Amino acid sequence: MTDPTRRRRPGLVAWFAVFLALAVCACSAPAPDGPPPETPDVISYAGAADWLTTLDPAEADDQLRDWARLGLASSLGVDRDRLVDSLYDTSSIRDTALAGLAEQPVGPGRALFDGTTLHLLVPSDDPRPARTIGLLLDAHRADAGADPAQVQVHRYRIHPENRTIELTAQVSAPTGQVRAANGWTERRVDQPPGLADFLAVADQLSRLETRNTETWALGWDWPDEQADVTPEDVAVLQRGYLQRSGTLPGFSLDPVPLATPEDLRAAIPELAPQLVASILSRDYTGSGFSSATELREVVEGALFRNDPPIDTLAARGLPTDRTQLWAVRNLLVDGRAYSQARYDGGLAGTEVGMSLFYTDYVAKSWKSGAGSGVPTDAIRGFVPDSEAETPPGLCPAAPSEQSGRLWFGQEDAAFDYEPDGVAIGAQATRLFFRANGPDQVEVEPDYRFGRALRWWDRHYQAVADYELQYHRLEQLMRWSGALEWLTFTGGRALPQPLGSSIRSDLTFADWYAEHTELRERDPLALVTPPSASPEAVLPIPSATFQDCGPLWISGGVSLADGIARRGGLPSDPVSLSPGMRRAWPTDPVTTGVDATGSGRIDRITPITPGQVGERITYDLRRGPDSASVTVEGPPSVAVRFGDDHLQAGNDTRSRTTVVRSDGSNYVIDESVQDAWFGSLEVTRSADGATEVTLLPGLGVLAKGLVDRIRGNPERGLEGAPEVRYQYALSDGPSIVYRVDDGWIEVGPPSPSFRPNLDVVFGAAAVGFRTGAPRSLSQFDVAAFEITQGPTSATYGELLNRAPSSTPMYLDAVAGEPSTVLPGAIAADTPIVWRAARPRTDGATSGGIGGQGTWNLIDPPDRGRGGGGGGDGGGGLGLGTVGVLGGAGAGGVIILVTTCEPERQPQPQECG
Repeated sequence: MTDPTRRRRPGLVAWFAVFLALAVCACSAPAPDGPPPETPDVISYAGAADWLTTLDPAEADDQLRDWARLGLASSLGVDRDRLVDSLYDTSSIRDTALAGLAEQPVGPGRALFDGTTLHLLVPSDDPRPARTIGLLLDAHRADAGADPAQVQVHRYRIHPENRTIELTAQVSAPTGQVRAANGWTERRVDQPPGLADFLAVADQLSRLETRNTETWALGWDWPDEQADVTPEDVAVLQRGYLQRSGTLPGFSLDPVPLATPEDLRAAIPELAPQLVASILSRDYTGSGFSSATELREVVEGALFRNDPPIDTLAARGLPTDRTQLWAVRNLLVDGRAYSQARYDGGLAGTEVGMSLFYTDYVAKSWKSGAGSGVPTDAIRGFVPDSEAETPPGLCPAAPSEQSGRLWFGQEDAAFDYEPDGVAIGAQATRLFFRANGPDQVEVEPDYRFGRALRWWDRHYQAVADYELQYHRLEQLMRWSGALEWLTFTGGRALPQPLGSSIRSDLTFADWYAEHTELRERDPLALVTPPSASPEAVLPIPSATFQDCGPLWISGGVSLADGIARRGGLPSDPVSLSPGMRRAWPTDPVTTGVDATGSGRIDRITPITPGQVGERITYDLRRGPDSASVTVEGPPSVAVRFGDDHLQAGNDTRSRTTVVRSDGSNYVIDESVQDAWFGSLEVTRSADGATEVTLLPGLGVLAKGLVDRIRGNPERGLEGAPEVRYQYALSDGPSIVYRVDDGWIEVGPPSPSFRPNLDVVFGAAAVGFRTGAPRSLSQFDVAAFEITQGPTSATYGELLNRAPSSTPMYLDAVAGEPSTVLPGAIAADTPIVWRAARPRTDGATSGGIGGQGTWNLIDPPDRGRGGGGGGDGGGGLGLGTVGVLGGAGAGGVIILVTTCEPERQPQPQECG
């Protein structure tokens, strides 16, 4: 992969010359710990507002908060490397194509660390400002390993009517003062009165630590929040972690196979006796049905189409209760009609166990749209499966029933384990989900299966504000993680009452009936099969809907087990600056960063003992002109690109962010799968005005082109205004289109094409990818006109000056039939290069491989050109069609002639 720190966008030098004239604003900006400005700082996002229309409304709000943080960085004069340290795991441009490769924050608050002061962005109208500030402080401490010296709060207000964001800075203060002003509380908890006192006032545990022989709990007492963990809850959890054998605390609703006729009669009492016998024996003689297949067709017809009507089924021995009829259908599909409760680590009959039962059961129900409490109208962005419409391009090619499980578990990236304590970040709970794959191996679910669960995982706090049992689950997860650490490190324990004083006789039916404050109030389908545990439940079906195909889910809640999964406390493998450090687990073998901040960070997430579920690699590079991070992760079947799947052309998905700065002005280039996605410019003028501008790249353009192709796949991109010319590949049925900023191939993959962005149209067997042809013939080169050069340089100098994704070809010379992409050329190799773009006079016919017609179209004037002269004295100039950033900006290619001394005959251009 080309080192992105050595490549530059066209016109960058001249562009920065303009910026330097405006750089005086950095001097007039207030120092981080200085007095607040007399007037608010205003950030205009008018130049980026069009992008917001491509996002869901809630995501658009979060995008604006991201841009407010960049505007704040500009006003503070945060330097390039500090900015990269703070934001290398995020992206300045939000899009579903970046799922899994960018940790995009959600919610009202944002944080920016300048090396000394932590700057916090908080809405001016935030109803819970203390909580927003507290969560941001906790997230920073868990990541950085310590509190910052100072905190400065900036209140922001978004004005959509004029596309601006207004920032008002408050006076900075020591972190301890900021914590105290927002509800920070500490108690010694290794004695019963202290533990009870802390739990009575603390709404959130943030840290458990030892001070010599004492144990202390630290956390938040926020206004209008409700403390909901009791000393008995803590005792129940600790009892599970103190045991020397058995499973750690947790809960699961496990679908189980039917064992006896008595189980079937108890689970589905409306099922006629002759059908009970037939289903178990698979002999349908005398049952009124010829086979299990016919029985299933009747059941599914009644459930999905009301044909026959459900109320007529009793005459054929079938239930008229819809939940029982759904259980018959499940039984016929996989032999399991109900799920039984499994309590691990001594949670049976306890208040903790009941909360875990409820949160697990409700998540499954609400995901499918079943129940009276589904928060469709209460939580912005929550859409159950029953109301979602999956675009056809995101449905599986062969729709089928997908089974899998979901479970709540510990978010490893929120726990920072230290010798004397454990710090907990903003969100301790994560929603996991996996699908059943071949050979009993769990795999990533497809987009349809995981859509609602991915949303829930990212917006857990919003759900918890609606249903407080999920807030309670979050606190139980925090305490369980803290208690696992406490009992693992020296076997310390908090005050533990006698086991007989811990109530363990609760049943979920009674608990559910007594807790009338719960959001979900529909009757439960609890059943008592003799072979099951005392508590079992039938899944309640949602309303009938059609979306690709039916789904199945199971799962549970696993409380904190991060230390057990890793086999001990994690070690910090490298010394990272507080701005770069994160709490997530890293691979100590492959992670390493040098003193300049360049290196590699491998993030790993062990889902089960001995199994690494996820690995994300961050490759950071710092250069004199730019800094970059390339993020690579595993392939995915669920990443969405518009209304289609985004698939990697190989076994790796990637994104690259390149940051350039002259102080208060930033250029941030974003690429996906090596295709330039877009560039965000943050500029600050001498009068203090800040502007955020988004320049869309090929990745953004491709979304509209994908929709056009899907709408009429036979014509492809024929007639699209962005197309400059097109040709058919000589080695396959693919058509290649030359658009504003690159090549796009439509059709089956071809060896003549180098992909850098792959899109597959779901069930339609149509592929779409961007990149460039691997070779150009001499005839093809004749279809281009030289726009700059010849220029003498070394190959390394060219890489430093050329646009990062502009295709480069080894120029044809005598005896060489074609040009090909350069291979491994040493940086000090003398070369001569030319920049070229397609002719617009229509004089040349033919096409790549000698087929088709060029059909040249005069490109629009993009108005972003400029740049140095052709003698190599400045940046690569691309004339009026130059673009700041972009793959093959303005249709440009670069032809390279090498001048090695041993090469004979020597090309004339080498002198």
